[in-house]
Amino acid sequence: MKMEIKRIDTPYVFEFSDSNGNAIIMDSSADLEGQNKGMTPMQVLLGSLMGCMSIDIILVLKKQKISPLEYRVEAITTKKEGVPAPYDKIHFVIHIDKDIDLKRINRAVSLSLEKYCSVRSCLKEDIEITFEINPS
Repeated sequence: MKMEIKRIDTPYVFEFSDSNGNAIIMDSSADLEGQNKGMTPMQVLLGSLMGCMSIDIILVLKKQKISPLEYRVEAITTKKEGVPAPYDKIHFVIHIDKDIDLKRINRAVSLSLEKYCSVRSCLKEDIEITFEINPS
């Protein structure tokens, strides 16, 4: 895998891209002169976790011949004080079809966070990650 980050504006606006031409824009937070031209690296990290978990959940459900029509995840986080300021708590609210058995959804989420999600396995284990299912 080849990835690149290139500064595209001052002081801290970057384009993060892969060898296929996919790209996202990152910027620093406002307290570090961020211009709100992109997501912060911490937001990108959280989005990576949400994306990895979501792919896992949908794959696990697909293996059970379940294909949600609605799927959306919200994240509520807290961070430690000081520098560095990593996440210490992440809570996901998973919105998914109400006709899917909650036990199956809970199992899919747990399998992702405890076994399959590569992004989760890269994060410190002391980050408290919780979730709730909100059938819609």
